[in-house]
Amino acid sequence: MNKHKIKKIISAAVIAVLIVVVCVTGLLISKTRLPDGVPSDALRAVFFDVGEADCSLFFGDGVAILTDAPEDMTDQARGFMKRAGIKRLDYFIITHYDKDHSGDALKIINAFKVGRVLLPEPVKGKEDVYKSIVAAAGANGCVTVKTGQSFEIKDVKIDILSPNGIGKESNDTCICYKLTYKGASALMCSDITDDEERVILSKYGERIRSDIIKVAHHGSRYSSSEKFIKTVSAKYAVISCGENVYGHPDLDVIKRLKSAGGGIFITQGDGVIIFDLMENSVEPRK
Repeated sequence: MNKHKIKKIISAAVIAVLIVVVCVTGLLISKTRLPDGVPSDALRAVFFDVGEADCSLFFGDGVAILTDAPEDMTDQARGFMKRAGIKRLDYFIITHYDKDHSGDALKIINAFKVGRVLLPEPVKGKEDVYKSIVAAAGANGCVTVKTGQSFEIKDVKIDILSPNGIGKESNDTCICYKLTYKGASALMCSDITDDEERVILSKYGERIRSDIIKVAHHGSRYSSSEKFIKTVSAKYAVISCGENVYGHPDLDVIKRLKSAGGGIFITQGDGVIIFDLMENSVEPRK
């Protein structure tokens, strides 16, 4: 066999190997990072990298639930949802009316069909934000929630744990909720304070135990009390934060989370954080 034919054979073999590598790599990526990799029996939780703000998505098994839409920071979430083929949100949960949680709410409502918007009563000074959201979504599509309410769709249950009417500041009126899917769960704490945590503990006790906790208020030292963290007893903690002047996440909060024994993920360093909720289990994808 002459050298020319040998080179052609080697080149063909190299190309074939590269194709296999690319295909396998693409398959692995699709299973861990891309929307089309969601197992048919799983609900994917995506915590977006939105800096000092909050935005997260649960989707899969025919369900899509978005929580919060920070001002000028939803391009990542909207692009992700469009790539995933999500055209409709069953629930859009707006936890409160600070711009780092609701500033892009109208962009989401205008970009997707929304079944229900769940939102709290506005505090003084936030009434206009509330009214603009209700006007955009339609009064029949909005539910002003109260603690103790539950919402269900297919195998997903949303239990509202706050607001509990403890104060008049924006963070005192946050929606904190527990999402459960086939025995797997996530506690979404928004910006609740340790005062709200105490009320939640007194009302719900061990029922707040969850596999994942979205840590309150970007890891603020004014939230995530030791008793609350221990009661939740999460396997995984997610802190959504970016460059800031507030000291988020607080080192004492990190210590309490470590003491509770779960894994800790921080969007500032880890980027987008993804889990799959499956029957009685949770699997991190990053």
